[in-house]
Amino acid sequence: MITTLEFNEKYVYPSNKPGITLPVILTYGGLSYNVSAKVDPGSEVCLFKQEIALELNLPLENGLPITLDSLGSSIEAYGHEVILQTCGMAFTSFVYFAKYPGLRRNLLGRQGWLRQLRIAIVDYDNTLYLSRYYE
Repeated sequence: MITTLEFNEKYVYPSNKPGITLPVILTYGGLSYNVSAKVDPGSEVCLFKQEIALELNLPLENGLPITLDSLGSSIEAYGHEVILQTCGMAFTSFVYFAKYPGLRRNLLGRQGWLRQLRIAIVDYDNTLYLSRYYE
């Protein structure tokens, strides 16, 4: 049996960076900020640097607190609703921002990003195929 999927967007990601790196625009309270983030289907949530929250004038510590386990240590973060835009699609998303500065990378995880999408990865071609889940 052959299964066929259709996608609305195609994105070729750079091969010269480790992992799958995507451009992301986060919007909160009328302010927008451009960042890059790594696709991480093993991450339960989307996690962004504290510095981004400051740029968006987001009331960081008013968000939903969480402690995330990582390979190196625990990361404290706060969750907020933002508009997340990537690969030609924008949607309201609940993401987390690190409590402390210096997070090494932004992550696009399951809650907040992956569960909003249907996605196929052809890593040999550095290509993502994406559609909104409900389309």
